[in-house]
Amino acid sequence: MEVRNFIRRHKWRFRPFKRLVLPARSAKRRALKAIETILGRTPLRLEPSTLGYATEHTEISVREIHPAEVVRLPSHPFRQRTSFDEIKAAPAFVFEIPNVNFWAHYGGAVVTAENALLADLSPEVWGPANHRIFSRWHLPKSQLLNGRIAIGVTPEAGGNYYHWLLDLLPRVLLLKHATQNFSNYDALLLNGSRATYERETLAALEVPPEKIRFVDSRDRFQIASAVFPSLDINILAPWKVHGLRELLSSGKPNQHRRLYFSRARAAVRRIANEKEISEVLRQQDFEILEAETLSWREQADLFANASVIVAPHGAALANIVFCQLGTRIVEITTRAGYRDWYWELAAVAGLSYEVLEAQPTRSASGPNENADMLVSREGLARLLERL
Repeated sequence: MEVRNFIRRHKWRFRPFKRLVLPARSAKRRALKAIETILGRTPLRLEPSTLGYATEHTEISVREIHPAEVVRLPSHPFRQRTSFDEIKAAPAFVFEIPNVNFWAHYGGAVVTAENALLADLSPEVWGPANHRIFSRWHLPKSQLLNGRIAIGVTPEAGGNYYHWLLDLLPRVLLLKHATQNFSNYDALLLNGSRATYERETLAALEVPPEKIRFVDSRDRFQIASAVFPSLDINILAPWKVHGLRELLSSGKPNQHRRLYFSRARAAVRRIANEKEISEVLRQQDFEILEAETLSWREQADLFANASVIVAPHGAALANIVFCQLGTRIVEITTRAGYRDWYWELAAVAGLSYEVLEAQPTRSASGPNENADMLVSREGLARLLERL
């Protein structure tokens, strides 16, 4: 744990090396293409849209599960509005594709029988055109998977609660909605860290444990019939919020609890003067909690029964997806470390959202988006008085 936290605090130092990745990949890709041409092989090509590809290949089954949706966003906490901000979520589909070669690297590489890489189902940090599959000298040996195989491998989902909850689980929901349950699938391929919350959330979705197979970049499969939900990561469509809220069926009444979630156990973005502000929070009837000490169900129920949530920027705030309409959310963050994720999620979920700006600690070195924070006691007290 100490080593992992040290890496998280100092990984910004390695950013200059990123600029070397693309030139190296491009050179390898050109070399591989030349070798394939000499050997008379059909080179792997990029197909931008599975939906477009399916119009020319009738053996591919396409089912629309949710229509396109648009959500109007409130004023941004830090930038001036020049036009109305919107979230535009594309329709959500489930595709069934025969004779697929699937490599479980990152978010997956989906290669058709015609040697086409389906770009929208094969995400890559540098974009599908720079996918690692184009520049690998050797790929893992393909294993044959018989039957109907559902695939929910999603970028960043393994070991990251935010991406597991808001990106991967909604894709599993699409797979479930396509057939009403999981009995029609022989296996479900996922990438994960086997964390307790992964097991809990899959159980809430009623996924049979015996059908789950965790995979990673060492795994590559030849699949006779592969079923893929569409991949629209970091777009918080309303259907995702509705589907995740349905996982809670406790029936508990709203207890109107006022909750503060600490990051004291985290590696980055901790509140340096948390002891000081804890006094202010308790004076305003806030309970001080740590998400890491709670099960997934306990976290979800707490958020569902809260009237006010205050927390530093972090994955625990993904649980606001379970909050009831009108719940007040306060995200503590520095200006440099701010991301739009929870502003957008709050808008889609019908929550009241605002930011309490903190200052990075003086000890922060280098880029300070992950720096520990100092919160003004007086500023917090003024904010809490009006909540």
